[in-house]
Amino acid sequence: MMKRFITLLVFITAILICFFVYQTYQYNRPVPNGAVALEFPLKNGGFIAVQSGRFGNIHTTPVEKYALDIVRSPSLASFFKFRQAGLESDATYGTPVYSPCLGRVKKVRDGISDQPIGIKNRAAGSGNTVIIGCFGFDVMMAHFKINSIKVKEGDQIQIGEDIGQIGNSGNTDGPHLHIVAYLSNDSTGGKIPLPITFAGKYLRRGDNFTN
Repeated sequence: MMKRFITLLVFITAILICFFVYQTYQYNRPVPNGAVALEFPLKNGGFIAVQSGRFGNIHTTPVEKYALDIVRSPSLASFFKFRQAGLESDATYGTPVYSPCLGRVKKVRDGISDQPIGIKNRAAGSGNTVIIGCFGFDVMMAHFKINSIKVKEGDQIQIGEDIGQIGNSGNTDGPHLHIVAYLSNDSTGGKIPLPITFAGKYLRRGDNFTN
């Protein structure tokens, strides 16, 4: 009995050591060159980057090299909900999105329906989308809730201005905010992806942010 207890204790200790080593490694990894500083676009709670850059078949286009998918940090109760639960019961769905920079709205796409959780609308791509020209680079945010976008193309926009709400429109199987920054060549259509920092923090997959 004692031998089993010691074995279990060693196993748990090894897991904890690995976890803390990984966390230290993540924290001390350098921020990629060329990062742009943005205001975090979500407020009033804790959030988590569930995807950062390419992972499997997610964020496969070159401009999405540093793309982030952000959700509200799950509550304990959410772990007991089925994956096919309704959108309205999802903690992230309907979360207000605020402008992360000072600039001008370059593009708005709205009117695409939110699909049920677990079902992607691949044909709709980024779904309901807002692109902001942030004086030197562009920021694209995607998958807004249908008819929730409050800005229009050409609007001058302030940091922290209410833009819309997180939805589940387009090529997504669950509510989240997709955000990507890039340098844009309007004459050629070329885009150079840029890393993003929030309050000096560069988020990687699994990182938390409280705002």
